[in-house]
Amino acid sequence: MPLQRPRPALTRRHLAAGVLLAMPAIIARPARAAREVTIIGAGGWFQTAFDTTVLGPFRKAHPDIAVFFYPLGNAFQVLGLLRGQRAAPSSDIALVETGVAARATTEGLFSPLDAATMPVIKDLISQAIMPGIAGPALMLDSLALGYNPARVKRAPQTWRNLWDPSYGPRIALQTPPNPVALALTAVAGGLFGGGTAAQSLDSGLTALAQLTPRVVLWDPVPDVYSAIAAGDADIGPGWNARAQNQAALTPGRFGAAVPGDGSPIVATTINLVKGAPQQAAARTLIAWLLGPEAQKLLTEALYFAPVNTKADISGASLARAGAAPEMVAHRKEMDWATVDAIRGQIAAAWRKRNLGNP
Repeated sequence: MPLQRPRPALTRRHLAAGVLLAMPAIIARPARAAREVTIIGAGGWFQTAFDTTVLGPFRKAHPDIAVFFYPLGNAFQVLGLLRGQRAAPSSDIALVETGVAARATTEGLFSPLDAATMPVIKDLISQAIMPGIAGPALMLDSLALGYNPARVKRAPQTWRNLWDPSYGPRIALQTPPNPVALALTAVAGGLFGGGTAAQSLDSGLTALAQLTPRVVLWDPVPDVYSAIAAGDADIGPGWNARAQNQAALTPGRFGAAVPGDGSPIVATTINLVKGAPQQAAARTLIAWLLGPEAQKLLTEALYFAPVNTKADISGASLARAGAAPEMVAHRKEMDWATVDAIRGQIAAAWRKRNLGNP
């Protein structure tokens, strides 16, 4: 059986120590096994599903490699951890969104991965390989609309439905710098904007301000998905994979729809940490996760759009993951590295329009 050694939890105090004091190693751990790979990435529902459903089969296929998943709250906390352990990394693989991956690559925190050293990369869609990012995309996610089927009788079909009170008089919204809010800003700009980027942003913010009288929750805790399922809101944007997971957990109280007029997508990249203690074993795991078997699991069980062209996935599963051919054709590409660089400006623009809690 694979090694399943209990691990101490990463607390906020540990994270703060790594970010502020730049300690060379954050993760306190016992001596490593011969081939023991550590992944750092988002926690919550993703960790639970990913560790069991996706990493479980890898452990069975590679009993000589022990795999441990350390969860963190978001990609910026992963970045802080990587910076703190730069001198002596104690993690091997990092899962982070595009914008943060670009920062980490620029800072030299990742080792480049390419088809010459990892042949499976040749099987990936072109969007999985991004300039200025060391590792490829592992999976894609679309912005979706979550809704309460008991109160929203017709599933949303387009983004304009969010501006239609008949699709729910009570909206829940995240605010910047949350990536959902950044993506929604792009959606609103595309729907109601025009001209230069600045004009499009201004028009989009004007459209978002029109929603304010119907917003009953700003930045709900723990999240928009739980708020809608609990009946505290009727509709709100969120990432499709998490929304589909919520729909599976609370049928009849939560539904998810990817609007047919196209949604922004975000990629979660998979990266080899520079100086990783278990480089060879980590490369084995990365190659497997990018391969057809893992890609099928990520789509059918976790609802992420696949990046491997050879994965055999049903049409129904692709549609649920926002990856049916007609949905892919209408995807809205976002330059997340640029968006990440100006997220503070976007947040300030929201506040100027009084978008968010007073």
